[in-house]
Amino acid sequence: MSSQQILHIAGWNSCGFYQRAAGVLGSLSLLFPTRLKVVEHNFPSRDEYRSWLVDGQFRDALSDPKAHSHTSSPFCWVSKRATAKPLSKDVLSFIGGCDDTLDFCRKFCAPKEKDEEGAIAEMVNDGYSSDHGFDYDLVVIGGGSGGLAASKEAVKQGATKVAVLDFVRPSPAGTVWGLGGTCVNVGCIPKKLMHNAALIKDTIDTDSAAFGLSSGGATTSTHSWEDMRQNIQNHIRGLN
Repeated sequence: MSSQQILHIAGWNSCGFYQRAAGVLGSLSLLFPTRLKVVEHNFPSRDEYRSWLVDGQFRDALSDPKAHSHTSSPFCWVSKRATAKPLSKDVLSFIGGCDDTLDFCRKFCAPKEKDEEGAIAEMVNDGYSSDHGFDYDLVVIGGGSGGLAASKEAVKQGATKVAVLDFVRPSPAGTVWGLGGTCVNVGCIPKKLMHNAALIKDTIDTDSAAFGLSSGGATTSTHSWEDMRQNIQNHIRGLN
């Protein structure tokens, strides 16, 4: 297994190049925590950053000549330890600025023919073939209200074959549902329809007589939960 690399990156907070490089490194450290650890050194302003890097001679203490002329943000290097304060004595190698850091990230993610133990990387057969037939005019990721609306609109605009990809994470009670999203299936729509049913029943029971409406001698209306539930489910199927 590859040993963990410790990367330090320094820059000032409002620098877009620093934010971009630090963001990519941070994402890689989350994906590969055993291979990469990132330590960020944020400086409040450009002047404070340059005071540390140039006037403080941190860059001059590195052995790489490229570091001696580096003045921009960020400044990225590989270190022995993940210290909160940058220590030039711990620097193993200088990476560079934003472009060099992003290039390091690309190489870090690129597949290698052999790993450190000499094992050869082999492509796993995923069942793909050139005649798979899965050719679509549009592929929509997400089968919620927006995804269904986009797929239906695409057909109206001339698309002949549209695929909708959806995934439903079961609720704590184990409930699952199909296309349409949480709101349509188990959220806003059924909740509001059931709430409306309660309002209608309350209106019939309490206000109908004042409007001259008769319930045929009954003092209260009856309600069938099964009928309401089935009608709401039929309505949701119609939406999807």
